[in-house]
Amino acid sequence: MLVTHRYNSDERQHFLLSKHYAFKLKPRLLYAGFLDKHGGWSEEPHFHDFLEIIFVTDGKGTVFVNNRKYDVQRGDIVVYNAGTVHHEKSSEDNPMEIRFVAYDKLEITNLAANWLLPLSYGNVFNSGSSYDIILGYFNALIDEFEKKERFYMEIAQGISRTLLMYVFRAVSRTKNTALLFDASRTIETALCFIDKNFRQRISLDDIAKQCFTNKFSLSHLFTRTQGVSIGKYILNKRIEETKRLLTETDMSVSEISDAVGFYDQNYCSRMFKKKTGVSPSHYRKKDG
Repeated sequence: MLVTHRYNSDERQHFLLSKHYAFKLKPRLLYAGFLDKHGGWSEEPHFHDFLEIIFVTDGKGTVFVNNRKYDVQRGDIVVYNAGTVHHEKSSEDNPMEIRFVAYDKLEITNLAANWLLPLSYGNVFNSGSSYDIILGYFNALIDEFEKKERFYMEIAQGISRTLLMYVFRAVSRTKNTALLFDASRTIETALCFIDKNFRQRISLDDIAKQCFTNKFSLSHLFTRTQGVSIGKYILNKRIEETKRLLTETDMSVSEISDAVGFYDQNYCSRMFKKKTGVSPSHYRKKDG
């Protein structure tokens, strides 16, 4: 889309979004809340299958993560990946106040489901100059849940994703997150391009060009993260589309072959039988 506007001046400035997002991340918000200051509170060790982030807004305390102990204070961010055994304990003389948020459906290339960061990054990070911003988003998120006004869930979801980006920004000050998210963006781009174009003749070079990388790096990264080569991924997509067309249409095998990107009826039939154990015609009869 072409964006046109008047020229910038001392009084008027335009800030345009870059064409490419830094990375694609669409987690689902589960809950958010707070624990106000009171003396010496503590939790029992536990874990869960979703991601949880703790933000220390005041006081001091200790967090225990997979048998490791961290002293935390105002401004610290604590990240609990899914499956992480953890609990918190507040200081007696300077009680800890926290905000917390949890996410599900988080997927980042090279990481387990609902993991925000690799183990090597650790669990505790300081918000630094972002303290007020992060606190503001936590408070806005909690405020939406408390008031429950119209569209509060949609608004809360948007706030929670922006909050997560600020957490990443804080982490990035001490850890190199660029490589992690460059890989995630590359795979997301490759999958999107293949899913839209597998019915056509596409090559590894075509896909690599879309990802702004070379085909050798892309091939290695794709196989490592997806558990299957790009060629097999495309083949599987074409086989599944062939099944659908055999079931839902009266198209001939030759027509289907062209429609799904095989362009060779014999090759289509051979690959279909290799994957399913039956020929396309037998599959159609059996399904019918």
